[in-house]
Amino acid sequence: MKKKKYWIIGGVAAGLLLLLSIVMAMMMMLSNKSCKTGGTADIGGGSTGGGGAWTQVGTEAYKNAEATFKSWTEKGMSGAQAAGIVGNIGGAEDTGFVLNQAEIGGGTGGGLYQFTPASKYLNDPKSDKSWSVENQRDVVIDLEPATVKQFFADTKGGSPEDAATAWMNYYERPSAAARANTNSARRAAARTAYELFGGANISGSDSILGGAAATADGGSNAQNDENQCNSSSTGAGGDWGWPFASIKNNNPAISGEQLFGHSTTRTGNFHDGVDFGDAAYGGQEIKAIHGGTVYKISHSGTTQDSLGYYICVKSDDGYYEVYQEFAFSDSQASKYIKVKEGDTVKTGDTIGTLPKSGSETSPLVNHVHIGVSKKEISAAESSAFRNDGTWLDPVQLIKDGQSK
Repeated sequence: MKKKKYWIIGGVAAGLLLLLSIVMAMMMMLSNKSCKTGGTADIGGGSTGGGGAWTQVGTEAYKNAEATFKSWTEKGMSGAQAAGIVGNIGGAEDTGFVLNQAEIGGGTGGGLYQFTPASKYLNDPKSDKSWSVENQRDVVIDLEPATVKQFFADTKGGSPEDAATAWMNYYERPSAAARANTNSARRAAARTAYELFGGANISGSDSILGGAAATADGGSNAQNDENQCNSSSTGAGGDWGWPFASIKNNNPAISGEQLFGHSTTRTGNFHDGVDFGDAAYGGQEIKAIHGGTVYKISHSGTTQDSLGYYICVKSDDGYYEVYQEFAFSDSQASKYIKVKEGDTVKTGDTIGTLPKSGSETSPLVNHVHIGVSKKEISAAESSAFRNDGTWLDPVQLIKDGQSK
């Protein structure tokens, strides 16, 4: 009987100790939570467009979002401008602020800024391959200094919401459908970041960012092996010519929605370039319509609603030309793009090849889009759906500019 009694007493004691331990643990958890500055309360809220833990103090996502904001203000951005960039990430591109986030929805992109492909970040001379907040910022500036400088100039004194839309148009460059679907979320997330990180107290600094983005004017990026080329090496421009050798008598086989200008089906009722279809020109080489230097080859999207791979050319006479939508996947790019960044092309030199009709169905390719502007292409993209004079009619330029 004594042995049984001792077992009962021991069991009760153990139970009491366990219960006491649980109570003490709960008290410690409550105490710790109440002592944190702001706790883990949602101070931005997913409903504001941020959509996740980056609006909650103390989370890893919050820390990365705050670090991203500070990384841009340290380079001279105002609080509103930095919030606009953070809003694009938190509202659409990488809502969890995972530093090496693979492209959401599938694809080859990666990182806070969805470098596409991800190797664009890893292979850049400025990359230390850490995917850190600061290093990703530095690679963005190295890859697209003209874009960063244009964004900085155009959004001075503006709101975080307008900065978000500008960054979307200048840098992210999503498809028309994606812009329409995500712009409000990007803008709302920008407002959240602005309030969350004290954006109203931070003004911009021309001198700091001017040095960071000097490549846009002076061509100080000596490596040049990704996106931006030294402006002093641009081509001469010269005559204009048709993009296909088979076009005779100034009579290209284009009509209706393929033409530049008014459109009945596109956003803003405007088409910012000309589409040459594969029914008439499939299998033929795409020729440079104007001489210049290939200063950028990049990628955005894999469907007909996006740009796909696009090739930007800068001419000495102030024109910029873009050739896009004739390759969407990496394998298509390797087959059909015939130039590389840094190449100088004369009017009539080969840019690429338009796939034969029906030969590329996944992703679908059925035309090449050609656009011309007096603005740098990434900056001109902000007017993709507005006939405000930014984009020019390639057909008219070719007809007026051919050698007599």
